[in-house]
Amino acid sequence: MSKSFDFCVLGAGLAGLSISKHLIDNGASVCLIDTGEVASGASGTPLGLVNPATGRWGTKSWRAEDCHQAVYEDLKEIQEQTPVRLFDKTGILRPAQDEEMAERMYDNFEKNDWPEDWCHWLDKKEVASINPELNCVEGGMWLPHGLTVNVPTYLKSKAGYLSDKGLHIITNADYSLDQRGDHFDLSFKDGKTLEANSVIFTAGHQTKESEYWDFLPLHAIKGQVAVFESTQARNFDYSISALGYIASISDRRFVAGSTYEHHFENVEPDIEGLEYLTNRLGGVYPSLFENAKLVDQWAGVRASTPNKKPIVGAHPDIENMYVFAGLGSKGLLYSVYLGNALTEYILHGAAIPKEVSVNRL
Repeated sequence: MSKSFDFCVLGAGLAGLSISKHLIDNGASVCLIDTGEVASGASGTPLGLVNPATGRWGTKSWRAEDCHQAVYEDLKEIQEQTPVRLFDKTGILRPAQDEEMAERMYDNFEKNDWPEDWCHWLDKKEVASINPELNCVEGGMWLPHGLTVNVPTYLKSKAGYLSDKGLHIITNADYSLDQRGDHFDLSFKDGKTLEANSVIFTAGHQTKESEYWDFLPLHAIKGQVAVFESTQARNFDYSISALGYIASISDRRFVAGSTYEHHFENVEPDIEGLEYLTNRLGGVYPSLFENAKLVDQWAGVRASTPNKKPIVGAHPDIENMYVFAGLGSKGLLYSVYLGNALTEYILHGAAIPKEVSVNRL
């Protein structure tokens, strides 16, 4: 006899685990399914930032305060379940790399409605007092509330925590999905089946590969990061965002990321990506890379959208089918807040913000 669930969530990354947690916390029965492992897709980046100042010019992120608070509370809750350090409130330093960047970043510092103590402008001397080894033109932003997160460990710890609370997780799954009247059937290659009253697609760029969501304007972008070892990694305890990001994950290792490859032939890390990162970020912090030894490379494929905001909501034609995708490079910042928004929409009919609603399409 098939197992039956209120919800089946397809994709075990940031989006999938976020919506699963909110549904579990509301008393729903949930099955989370992934064709790989937990955090095996774009959400598996070795280390990520919760950065409220986005893009090249440090623009304040969409609903930055609410999104930051949501993921910060979630991280603290999951941290209580494990002795392994999942995140640190490191702050993020954004040194301008040229005069145009400095001018536009300063405009965003002044004109954006930042909460008190969220964003400070530092002149060139102040940046040098923090780290004289950084390349800096005219100054930069200091974001004391920025978070640095060990993403795979966070998600795997979250999956274990939710499993203890009743979440049913199936990984490395080869399955097919069919609509059967008022429910959905999932059939697995090993012969097992299950039923769900509702289905939520959270598979990132792969969501578009489904016949149900092939109309979505999801654009695949490959991102590569590299992990290095250097004794100089102990010389800074904050993350750096400038033409990419640099973040220390221990007193000897740091991560450099990321590429944004709109056209690619495979999803594996390559020498071109490594050279891009070392050349670009080596210009930001030259001495850090001088004696750095490459330890590992990672690559994943993100899903972006035309307005660079996620796509959340119900299928326009199929009842009880939903989507939560298009997080791009801001999955850490957006996932918990929007997971709650989608849960409130499904269970209580609350409105989804129009900027991210699937209805905008």
